[in-house]
Amino acid sequence: MELGHDLGQDLRYCLRWLARAPGFTAVVVITLALGIGANTAIFSLVNGVLLRPLPFPHPQQLVRVYSEFPTFPHGGLHKFWISGPEYLELRQNAHAFQSLDAWTTDDFNLSGSARPLRVHGARVTGGLLSGLGVQPALGRTLTASDDQPGAARTAVISWPLFQQAFAGNRGVVGQTTQLNGGQCTIVGVMPAGFNFPLGETEPVEMWTPLQLNPAKPGGWASHYLYLLGRLRPGVNLAQAQGEMRGLVAGWTPMGHSAHQHNFTTDNHPLSSYLLQDEVTGGVRPALELLLWAVGFVLLIACVNVASVLLARAEARQREISIRGALGARRSRLLRQFITEGLVLATAGAAAGVGLAAGALQWLKTAQASGIPRIGAIGLDGRVLSFALLLALGTGILFGLTPLAHVSGAKLFGRLKAAGTGSGGSPAAQRFRQALVVVEMALALVLLTGAGLMVRGFWNLQHVDLGFQPDGVTTMQVALPPSAPNNQVDLLTSRLSAGLQHLPGVNAAALALALPPNRPPNDNDTDIEGFVKRPGGPIENVEFYQIVSPSYFKTLQIPLLAGRLFDERDGTSSPPVVVVNQRMAETFWPNQSPLGHRVRPDSSMPWFTVVGEVADVKNKGVSEAAGTELYFAIGQTPAQYRQQLYILTRSARGTAPDGGAVNAVREMVHAADPALPLAHVDSLSHIVSRDTARPQLLLMLLLTFAGVALALAAVGIYGVMSYAVARRRREFGLRAAIGAQPASLLGMVMRQALVLAVIGAAVGIGVALAAGGIMRGLVYGVGTSDPATLALVALVLIVVALAACWAPAARAMRVDPVTALRDE
Repeated sequence: MELGHDLGQDLRYCLRWLARAPGFTAVVVITLALGIGANTAIFSLVNGVLLRPLPFPHPQQLVRVYSEFPTFPHGGLHKFWISGPEYLELRQNAHAFQSLDAWTTDDFNLSGSARPLRVHGARVTGGLLSGLGVQPALGRTLTASDDQPGAARTAVISWPLFQQAFAGNRGVVGQTTQLNGGQCTIVGVMPAGFNFPLGETEPVEMWTPLQLNPAKPGGWASHYLYLLGRLRPGVNLAQAQGEMRGLVAGWTPMGHSAHQHNFTTDNHPLSSYLLQDEVTGGVRPALELLLWAVGFVLLIACVNVASVLLARAEARQREISIRGALGARRSRLLRQFITEGLVLATAGAAAGVGLAAGALQWLKTAQASGIPRIGAIGLDGRVLSFALLLALGTGILFGLTPLAHVSGAKLFGRLKAAGTGSGGSPAAQRFRQALVVVEMALALVLLTGAGLMVRGFWNLQHVDLGFQPDGVTTMQVALPPSAPNNQVDLLTSRLSAGLQHLPGVNAAALALALPPNRPPNDNDTDIEGFVKRPGGPIENVEFYQIVSPSYFKTLQIPLLAGRLFDERDGTSSPPVVVVNQRMAETFWPNQSPLGHRVRPDSSMPWFTVVGEVADVKNKGVSEAAGTELYFAIGQTPAQYRQQLYILTRSARGTAPDGGAVNAVREMVHAADPALPLAHVDSLSHIVSRDTARPQLLLMLLLTFAGVALALAAVGIYGVMSYAVARRRREFGLRAAIGAQPASLLGMVMRQALVLAVIGAAVGIGVALAAGGIMRGLVYGVGTSDPATLALVALVLIVVALAACWAPAARAMRVDPVTALRDE
């Protein structure tokens, strides 16, 4: 009872004391809100993306399985697709898995809804959705009977597609619709929030049966399947990996040419990884970096508040000493100040949680398309508990600060000092200066990280893409796989002719795929006269591209040698190809590629190289271009032209050209009203999406570095302001005996400069030691870049000196008579 009364008394006293110092209270609460809010937001991101289990029963049993080609050039092919025969062999003989299912992503034309749609989907084996253990919201999932070759076509749709295409009509289950020109029955709707495969930039909206025929599974070299396995209870990943290694060793070696890759156990192993790690592995380094960054922000905030409270405690020395002299026990004083610290920390945490909620909403709605599982982040119980722990920890720490230099044996001395107004021992002043040095050092580390990200992102923005994206609008049209060749030829010819007469369009073209980041083909290709060299390339081309003659003009891709495609290159003309610079250097080093011949496979004729163009980014903006073969659209079989992108170039800009889009839509509708015009976008936006993740990381680091720099500036301002106030008598005496104002200004500024230089030096050492954290996250700049370190150190010192200018100016204006009279 007495304890409760004392706590209530402490709380009331604390609230009255804080109300009498609103400026001090606001500074502390805002500082803590910034530190705790940043940590809460990033911890929520880490919790939702990395720590929270996947939304499936027993997610630790789910495993991704890949094939590998480690002997391929440029480091080999890793986490590659699985072929149909390989999947069937594993499904039959790999006993470590309770289930093993396959899928491949695909796009479908859905024309049974209000308007034709292009739907991003997946073709899956019959047990995949049920094996994930998520019950549908309506109807059922796909079954093994749906997956039988020749079975009636069925589909399960996502909740967003259910709302968009079918207006949430629950009668959609059992409804027949048109999918890729054929009948398909919708048998189920997955619940809101369900997403598989996870981590994809574009979420899957529809799942249909794969219907892989065991009698005709395709070639062993035809890799196109993703695999998901569920381990049996008691089986771990290493055991499954060992079993697969043994199975591959028993497979009969298969191969093509000695110049191409051979399917042997040495150069074609299988690998497996936990699904959780696969979904989040790509973003883990960036999130770990952000955790370090916000940890530094919180440390700076804590140091700043500790410095403020220490100064405030010295101003309260008289109160502390009188209470001690009247018999207040040290434990009683300690409880009072811990109460004050907890009240401040709780207020800061409450404001910080509000800031975190706003930041998370911003992340979810606008900025984080490159982060997997972004929909799973939020302020759940774990995140709020984290914020509460931060508040308790910082509150107790602050509560101890005012008593850091209190000793009962020195009560009389402190009373005397407090009575004369001298306070502030040299030890206390050195302690505050040390806190400032720590703040400056931590701020410099964050500034270094932000500086490296700025330089890296600047380099990304100025990478030579090999083409000009501004002003280019992209669209996609696709015929069903069952469309006859004459229908494909008719659509291709109509589009090729119509695109030349679009109003306001400078150039237009057709293409199979878009730069700057597309899935690789990695096709074995016969190169005439090729001789395999030790350590040299194999007869394999990373990218095939099919284009109309105006493609290079539309994207402004430079011609380096020979000629481009033109109207001569049709079905009745000799087959020709254009190669990129990387392919020319790879297969015909130190010679012209013109006149050399290539062949995609033995069933096709030889194609003669007639031109060489500059490299175009095809693996991503930050990656070197891969080898690429360009085929003329008029010389390409119809089955490779069923899905084409349409590109139009008009006035420079970053938004799609609405006039061109409407004209193309009318053109497509005239050819086939059931065909949707899909994926309308600007090429500039497509390029920017490829750098979305580093851009987001840059924005967050810049924000945290700015907060850290501001807090450090406030910290050194507070220390120097306090020092000037405590040295008024000294400055007055110096002025009285003839010291010039400039010399007083210099004294204060030199002290600030010393603190800033020491802080910068310590920070540079920490930044160099921690440089490995950013390895792989910055493009084209080393993590110990001297120019960046020098620049951020200069910025830190300049900001510190600017923050100290006002206290130094006050020292210069001290009136000797007033200062001496006050003393």
